Amino acid sequence: MKYSEIKKVVVIGIGGRGAYYIVKFLNLLDIVVEGYDLKESERTKEIESWGVKINYRNPQPGEIFDCDFFIYTNDLLKELQEQIKEDNSDKEGLELGKFYKQIIKDFESGNMNESEIKAFKDSNIAPLFDIDTSKMRYIAITGTDGKTTTCTMIYHMLKDNGFKPALITTVAAYIGEEEIATGLHTTTPSSQELYDLLKRIETEQCTHVIIEATSHGLEQGRLAGLKFDTVGYTNITSEHLDYHGNWDSYCNAKALLIKDHLKDGGLVVLNKDDKSFEILSKLSNNVLTYSILQVADFEGKDIEELKNGINFELRNKEETFPITLPILGKYNVSNFLCSVAVCEKENITIEKMKDSIISFKTVKGRMEILKKEPYTVIVDYAHTSNAVENALKSARLMVKDDGKLIHVFGCAGRRDFYKRPEMGRISNELSDITILTAEDPRLENLEDINDQIEKGWREGKNKKGKLYRFDYMDKNVEVRRDAIKEGLELAKGNDVVIITGKAHEESLCFGQIEYPWNDIEESKKLIA
Repeated sequence: MKYSEIKKVVVIGIGGRGAYYIVKFLNLLDIVVEGYDLKESERTKEIESWGVKINYRNPQPGEIFDCDFFIYTNDLLKELQEQIKEDNSDKEGLELGKFYKQIIKDFESGNMNESEIKAFKDSNIAPLFDIDTSKMRYIAITGTDGKTTTCTMIYHMLKDNGFKPALITTVAAYIGEEEIATGLHTTTPSSQELYDLLKRIETEQCTHVIIEATSHGLEQGRLAGLKFDTVGYTNITSEHLDYHGNWDSYCNAKALLIKDHLKDGGLVVLNKDDKSFEILSKLSNNVLTYSILQVADFEGKDIEELKNGINFELRNKEETFPITLPILGKYNVSNFLCSVAVCEKENITIEKMKDSIISFKTVKGRMEILKKEPYTVIVDYAHTSNAVENALKSARLMVKDDGKLIHVFGCAGRRDFYKRPEMGRISNELSDITILTAEDPRLENLEDINDQIEKGWREGKNKKGKLYRFDYMDKNVEVRRDAIKEGLELAKGNDVVIITGKAHEESLCFGQIEYPWNDIEESKKLIA
């Protein structure tokens, strides 16, 4: 991109965290910037202090920008995005994350002049290029489901075997024994947040750092500058297609972890049971595989799900190891196999890993049991079709005798509309009672979201199932609290109540406001 030819840029969503660094970069190049945002914040105040004009509203239909280029955030309603692009069809526009990635690409490929390189560095837009990745072993895990659990298993087994690892996931960050919260609705942290964490981790003289990498983080260049010794993949199912467009684009975003972030000679760990295997396995000559269905370097066989864990045999080459996982969910066998392949590269024997995993504790909000008697209450983060199906299958095994499975959940607003009917159908067929409620409706009408879920529920095979709905938005978090309360009041001895979708997260989003909320703590209060 020839920044010298750009005179003025309009940024819609200028108060966002990612936009801040882009505006700073453009401002340092003396490019005029004008912005739109719905509300004033400390960030917008600082941007205005640079001489940037901000309109505190969204662009109006038919509004034509006076600029050479415009940037828009993906948080805008799709209809508004299309309206803006149609009204300004004579100008070039890019989604904010893609523009961010373009700047980084220009820097990496040497397409910047001296003043642009100086602006790149002075704006702090991608500080991870200054990280020396030879000081520690760098490990990254990506995938649709199971990333956090796999990362945490690796962290646990490294720590249990004498190393000093650090961990950065969507739930929290750990530096040694210190836990650091990673914020509301966090995916991969920003480059700037990662830089600060990694410098702290260096200071603490950690031996390893394990990072959970998301498709958004990879696509938007939040890991730009980092190179990993080992990368692992859990699975790639249909998720985040509202952002990526289709599965192929989503898979390509995940593949960037190998293409852009693997050290020369680095190891790739792949799930042979996942359809992404055929694509990802062609990207590296140094691959280890795992599977619960076919021949692989690490195989999980004779899997037995129990009410308090899982027993199975781990087969590696000519050896077989009896393994006990002290957590729920058959899918965690695959997560463990992935972590075993990663840790073997760190010279930990399978025998030692087998002993270490016995003391592993359930990750916060991952099939976490809050109550066992007289009925069981479970909270799980499952928010994809695949994850919900696996969670309900595992929860079903805990239902006693003639008990019922009660499922409380919702679907997020402005995210992956296509999965709503599918999740409704799955809930119908695997649970006895479904209770629909809010899961971050954002700017969508909650009734509309639940109508779409119910449509799939009605098409399910379980014609004896019962459906309850909690749809009001005027009391924000009360709608989810009341739904959980209903599930607990309906529960009798032998029943299992499973609450999915939010788990460890610390807020519920209605409109553009994040209201304090945590499924685990709120459920505990209602149980008490």
